[in-house]
Amino acid sequence: MEIMKLTGWKKKYDIVWVGLILGFILPPLGFLLSKYVKSPDSSYKNYWQLFLDSSLEINKEILIFSLLPSMLAFYFLFFLFKMDVAAKGLVGVTLFIAGLSFLFLF
Repeated sequence: MEIMKLTGWKKKYDIVWVGLILGFILPPLGFLLSKYVKSPDSSYKNYWQLFLDSSLEINKEILIFSLLPSMLAFYFLFFLFKMDVAAKGLVGVTLFIAGLSFLFLF
């Protein structure tokens, strides 16, 4: 188990700020990635308008796709590395962003 040897860096980075930073960085990266997967030919402005249009079902797909990197980070932080404090920050920011998105999209 090589993961068990990483206790030094885990102690250093198992803080709420790491989770908060990941939580604010990963969803926009997921949004950019979803643009290249779902609509590679459209501009960022058109893709943003597509995301904000509540009459279409694709905005829900874009929202879910945007949160996938956060879910992957949660898997690594919580299950693989057992960094519970950083995972709390990640979950808090992800819930906040998802709540705002649902508030404005629906």
